[in-house]
Amino acid sequence: MKVTFWGARGSIPAPMGQDELREKLKAALLGAVGVDLTDRAAVDEYIARLPQWIASTAGGNTTCMEVRADQTLLILDCGSGMRLLGNALMREAFGKGQGEAHILISHTHWDHIQGFVFFAPAYVRGNKLHFYSPFPDLSTRFEDQQREIYFPVAMDYMSATRTWTVLDPNEAFQINDVKVELMLLSHPGGAYAYRLTHQGKVLVYATDGEYQRMDAEHTARYVDFFRDADLLIFDAQYSFEQVIDEKRDWGHSTPKMGAELAFRARCKRLALTHHDPLATDERLWNAVAEAYNYLAFRSRGSGQSLETEVILAQEGRTVEL
Repeated sequence: MKVTFWGARGSIPAPMGQDELREKLKAALLGAVGVDLTDRAAVDEYIARLPQWIASTAGGNTTCMEVRADQTLLILDCGSGMRLLGNALMREAFGKGQGEAHILISHTHWDHIQGFVFFAPAYVRGNKLHFYSPFPDLSTRFEDQQREIYFPVAMDYMSATRTWTVLDPNEAFQINDVKVELMLLSHPGGAYAYRLTHQGKVLVYATDGEYQRMDAEHTARYVDFFRDADLLIFDAQYSFEQVIDEKRDWGHSTPKMGAELAFRARCKRLALTHHDPLATDERLWNAVAEAYNYLAFRSRGSGQSLETEVILAQEGRTVEL
């Protein structure tokens, strides 16, 4: 499987502001002492050495991820990043009305559905879009956000064929040769994690979940669901201190909790996602370091070797399993 992140913010789109951009430029310029800025090769080499928080960005679009499993295209959630995905797909079969996508919805809070109205392939006749969710009124929820008082284009105007499949959370099912399992997470209104298995590789998508008790008994079902994942995409929106204090019951988690669950489940990679709209790139890369350091601590304490790689979900980043 190949996973591409098209949006990784939580709650609301959060484009980079001028203040953060200026801090990045200032940090880059202050570090360039001794670099011949008239030498393009020297500049390229300098940029390659810059910390990730300066040289790259997580992006500002909300949650949307593309999964390719051989010829099968799956889309995880429809946040504002879906617009970018749609533009890319229009250069493929979708631009000719010959595309087919399977769209798994974790839940229907705005940040997970708002991009669909700008998804260009949905307006091309002949394309096939298959939606899956345990919510029995999923089609109505999507139609509601395109009511005239909220958006000027009704869903009926979209020419692509749409199907809506209501899932049983307790039963696995197949999308072509991809096995799909799901599990309810603790989140206001309910949200579902998905586990995708294809040719022995496992992807777990577990955004918008809260873990108020981290003892073995209360996390056992999560650890079982995450077990041996090649990539665990995990909600790490807040710091541990925020979740314990002012963000309790908000339905989100932390880098340390993700690291702990990934450690217990022996996941190969942990991708931190659903970034706080207030978080700068510097803070997000510090969260990656925090999760990695916690894993190193757990590894030393248990005698197990450190096997889990921690990455940041970034717009445009592709991970192969």
